[in-house]
Amino acid sequence: RLASLYIGTPEMASRKKTPAWLTALYVAGMLITGSINTLSTKLQFQLHSIGKDGEEETFRKPWFGTFNMLFAMALVLLVERLVMACTACCCPAPQMMAESSKEGLLPKPGGEEKGRKRKIAMVAVPAASNLLATALAAIGIMYIPASVWQMLRGATLFFTGIFSVIFLKRRLQAFHWIGLMLCMAGVVTVGYASVAGDTGGADHDAAAAANASGVLFGVTLTLLGQVVQAAQVILEEFLMKDVNLPAVEIIGFEGIWGVLMMVVLVYPALWLIPGPDHGHQEDLVDTLVMFYNSSVVQLVVIIYLFSCGTFNITGIAVTGALSAVHRMMLDASRTMIIWGVGLFVHY
Repeated sequence: RLASLYIGTPEMASRKKTPAWLTALYVAGMLITGSINTLSTKLQFQLHSIGKDGEEETFRKPWFGTFNMLFAMALVLLVERLVMACTACCCPAPQMMAESSKEGLLPKPGGEEKGRKRKIAMVAVPAASNLLATALAAIGIMYIPASVWQMLRGATLFFTGIFSVIFLKRRLQAFHWIGLMLCMAGVVTVGYASVAGDTGGADHDAAAAANASGVLFGVTLTLLGQVVQAAQVILEEFLMKDVNLPAVEIIGFEGIWGVLMMVVLVYPALWLIPGPDHGHQEDLVDTLVMFYNSSVVQLVVIIYLFSCGTFNITGIAVTGALSAVHRMMLDASRTMIIWGVGLFVHY
């Protein structure tokens, strides 16, 4: 997500243009891994495993899915550090230090080091927004099809446009507003069709009504997640004027902040607040037991971690090779892949 806010530097502008075949590889990687993210998340919440009470349960752990997303973002920074270490072994030390300093990958001494720490601390703000937005979307996807969920995410464009006018004081042209209205009309149509599809038909029994209520609940949470996501994008764009860190590091530090928030704040709160998961909102012990008892759940989580990390890296590459606008448009096009998989599986 942060890749869409990436701002190039003069050094980047002077680099050789990315070859067309490599750009196509980046785009394909982003579309494939982005689709895998959505499908694996939906599949994860439909799997079964043995819980801590010895009975089989459905693995409906949306906050665990949120943790996985943040952990995958943190792994991006680890991979970047490993690549830098390997490069340092292959390149002369003076040359490596000069290049790293030029790109801003290594901290500077004195006051610049203090400024770097302050910038890293500022990343915690969008990390909190990212955590909340992902959690709302993760809960919502448990109640609606993955294809519908992916299309509802298009509402982010509408809310981002509205927030940019309100908070960033931007002026949108008439064709911008037309595009936003068409986008929102499509989102409303998809949401209404999903709810109406579960209430229609000859049988209007309690089960159908409950199912429709669940779909409405999922649609509402998903849209709320997009509101928070849009606010996060606006906040990140505002902070990017002061936070001069490489995009890979911003993603990695946002993941690290998110993981710390999950461990220190979110999971203790989920344990203390009464809920349907063994008396808690989400039982971490039961989550770990179910994860340990199911090799299928483990495989799906590992696939998600790899695809989510790769998605962030390829997203950065696409932004650098093309532009942020291209990346957002291409990212939205993965809806076709998810719809295709849904049609193949169900029909």
